[in-house]
Amino acid sequence: MKKIYLFFILFAFYAISAQHIKEVGAESITKDVIIKKLKYIKENGDSIDSKQQESMLLQLKEASEKLKFENGVLLSGDYLMSAYGMQDKNKEIVELGNELKKIVQNKHEDPTGVMSSIYRKNALALMYLGLDSASKKDVETAIRLAKTIKNSDRKYLRLTQSYMDLHSYYNSMNHQFQKKRYKDSTVYYLNKALEVGLKIKDDNGEISNQIKYNEVIFIYTRLGIFYLEYSDEKGNLELSEKNLLKAEKLQEKTNALPIRSQTTLLNQLSWLYLEKKEYRKSIDYANRSLQLEKHHERPSSRVESYEFLATCYMEIGEKEKSKYYMRKYTNLKDSITIAGRTNADTTIKKMVAEVDKGHQENSKKQLILTGVLVLIAIIVSIMLWRRKKRIIHKKYEELIAKINEDAKEVKETEVLPYIKNNESKSSIVITDETVKALLSKLEKFEKSEKYLRKDLSLTWMSNNLNTNPKYLSEVIKIYRENSFTSYINELRINYIIRKLYENPIYREYKITYLAEECGYTTPKVFVNAFKKETGFTPSYFVEQLKVSA
Repeated sequence: MKKIYLFFILFAFYAISAQHIKEVGAESITKDVIIKKLKYIKENGDSIDSKQQESMLLQLKEASEKLKFENGVLLSGDYLMSAYGMQDKNKEIVELGNELKKIVQNKHEDPTGVMSSIYRKNALALMYLGLDSASKKDVETAIRLAKTIKNSDRKYLRLTQSYMDLHSYYNSMNHQFQKKRYKDSTVYYLNKALEVGLKIKDDNGEISNQIKYNEVIFIYTRLGIFYLEYSDEKGNLELSEKNLLKAEKLQEKTNALPIRSQTTLLNQLSWLYLEKKEYRKSIDYANRSLQLEKHHERPSSRVESYEFLATCYMEIGEKEKSKYYMRKYTNLKDSITIAGRTNADTTIKKMVAEVDKGHQENSKKQLILTGVLVLIAIIVSIMLWRRKKRIIHKKYEELIAKINEDAKEVKETEVLPYIKNNESKSSIVITDETVKALLSKLEKFEKSEKYLRKDLSLTWMSNNLNTNPKYLSEVIKIYRENSFTSYINELRINYIIRKLYENPIYREYKITYLAEECGYTTPKVFVNAFKKETGFTPSYFVEQLKVSA
């Protein structure tokens, strides 16, 4: 009887919700009706499918435009950008954002917060599409407008969101240029966002606790990711774990995150425990993320889970499972890359078309000049990209040719001859007998693979070869034509190149594993050394070997 009673309550609830949804297009549309329906969508958005929301909001936006109801256009447009965001429709967000920005471009105050909301959502979509400069400009406008919002809790929320967008911009710049130039700015805006987000009062009547803690949990998650990205620095793994566990604890307490954000948090915890070599924990979090992702499809989250699972299973020796997830990772990663490029190309073309249309009143010469400059820039960029690609591939082909040539030739390894009258090259005096002895020892050292030791240093090697560091360094400098560090890097990189070329299983390993295999403590140092020796990254080398296999 109790189950039947609950059934009728649920049936009544869904019937009422359905009636509200149908009324969007059925009721006589006035400004008051539009506001009423927008309020309903805002309050019940979680129970309405994002595609259905999209349809409803498009109707309300169109109705507002017919009535010349500016506030209705802005609100429906703002909500529509959110609906697009839930579907990862970033190019649609940018198109709509550019349309709405034209309406508010001459306004300087934003008492309700709708204008700053539009700017920051547009900025986020631009960032996802790789248009970083345009994204930063819109975020800065959003912050300026947000400071004029009347309600303090709403103001703090918008500022929190905008500071997080600036964090995303600087984080993107860090990754793009592979430098730590923007590291301080990245963490500064994370802490700034957390500081402002915690000012939002609980149960304030304006911003729900779920919205507040959704932001706060996300910030803790991003702080965890930040420290993970610099995990080679002392103490950062502990700071990452501290912030990610705070996020997990708050999520368990408030259940504030939507499913898509929960999968992100679980994946970062999986990454954390992968770095800490707690592989079973990492596998557990990755699997939990995959289970959640089934309820809200998100390929970018799924591909992360596959990568962590493939790596963990490889590390614990379950190679079949590792290969299974590596195949899934590779296939999905390729699909995402192709889709992303297509979206970016389409958006750029539409943005250029929009700029052209907006400047029709200007002279034709100015438009032609702009078009020619853009075309030249594109052509030059393509030429430079192709030239760089050809150069890299030529270096790859030269390396493969050298490997094949070395494999065919049977040579007797000789100690490099001692060059007399070399006083001008050497800064210290070493006897002929000492030089010859050291060269003989170096030859044995090179064959022994002791250069793969992670704790290898000039002092250790000197002791191992029964000589002193000054003599060893000088002999390497003259007869191997390298500094000690470059000499060891060359040996290590040549070792891993042979392994990758001769043993296909090595091509399935993660960069982290390859780095450790040839004696490096961090993947970053390994990648830099590989690129310095060969002219291209280990990922490129593996990719080309797979293609030619």
